[in-house]
Amino acid sequence: MYPELNGKHALVTGAARGFGRSIAVRLAKEGCKIIVNYRRSMADAQSVVDEIKSMGGWAMAIRADVGKEDALDKMFEEIKTELGYLDIVVANAAFGVPGNLFSATPHYWDVTLAASARSLLSLAQRAVPLMKNNWGRIISITSDGGQKVIPGYGVVGPAKAALESITRGLAYELAGKGIVVNGVLAGLADTKSSRSIPGADKVIEHAKFHTPAGRIVEGDDIANTVAFLSSNEANMICGQFIVVDGGRSIMG
Repeated sequence: MYPELNGKHALVTGAARGFGRSIAVRLAKEGCKIIVNYRRSMADAQSVVDEIKSMGGWAMAIRADVGKEDALDKMFEEIKTELGYLDIVVANAAFGVPGNLFSATPHYWDVTLAASARSLLSLAQRAVPLMKNNWGRIISITSDGGQKVIPGYGVVGPAKAALESITRGLAYELAGKGIVVNGVLAGLADTKSSRSIPGADKVIEHAKFHTPAGRIVEGDDIANTVAFLSSNEANMICGQFIVVDGGRSIMG
């Protein structure tokens, strides 16, 4: 547990399911007040809010497509009205239609880069003015696809690479303001998103038997790392990505 997180205000994008849901619940356990951002499923987002409230925590859901500037403006106006300020932003939301990179259309490129990469910069530009007392955390969530070719990942791979570069750039520019920016490189998990990639079933089954830790990644693994990066124990980690994959990436 990290007592310094008690009472902090945290925005988690794409928090209705998957890693985002786990992160939102974990930070709530630390005593953070949580903004549960979602793009589509109000029912799923409300389920996260209800779970947090059942633990005695505070949470509210706000619908916004993080790839759209006007939607972000509306979300941050609501955040300012409800909470007044922010301490932590976890950029977890991503969007992309699986397929071959060569077949990607300009529209597919634009919407994927907007939601999965540019959104981090847009979130930071709106969140930093709301961070006070020379303290803030911005944490991005990426994957192997930003550094390696994943067949069927399409434009999401380049978007993740851009996300990682933006993370490092923000880390440099914001460190002097007491705002620590880092990322988590999440290994393969059995999620709805990973299942949408062609051939996912075989990849997931293979990973289960070829990960040194003996299993693939689960939501709590990512959430625990985000909680650490949000804490004061991570004050001198700047612009880095912690790989959470059970050792799969060290294998030949």
